[in-house]
Order: sequence, then C-alpha cells, then structure tokens
Amino acid sequence: MVIPDTPLYNSKTDAEFRIRMIRHIRTTFRDVLSPTDLKLLDLPNGLDLVRNRVQQMLFDSSHGQIDLRRPDLKQIAA
Repeated sequence: MVIPDTPLYNSKTDAEFRIRMIRHIRTTFRDVLSPTDLKLLDLPNGLDLVRNRVQQMLFDSSHGQIDLRRPDLKQIAA
C-alpha cells in the first residue's frame, strides 16, 4: 500500500497516528457526524465505534443497497 507523504501519515508511533487520525476525523467530518458521534472518539475504542456508526448510516441512507458492516453484524440485523 502506498501511503501519502503528508504529516498525517508520517507519525513515529501508533499512538501518535491515532491522535492525528482522530483530529483529522473531528475537523473533516464534523458536518456529517453529530456531536455525540464525535464524543465517541474520546473512548479507547472510539475509532471502531465511529466506523461502525458511519457504516450503519451508509446502510440506512442507501436503504440496504450498500452494506459495509461486518458479517456477524449483518446476521444480527437480519
């Protein structure tokens, strides 16, 4: 995989990358995500929670045509 040569991706540790990614999500997607969704990013598994929330929003808005949720979640929802 080719990673862009930008400050966001040039981090020395996983923790630093996580902090930069959370900051990027907060600034870039604040019009799409609710304040409650953005607060999820403060939790230890916040990135996973927001990813799941966005996948569910995409599924709902496409009336089930686009389904990026994990296979085990698809079975629970069905």
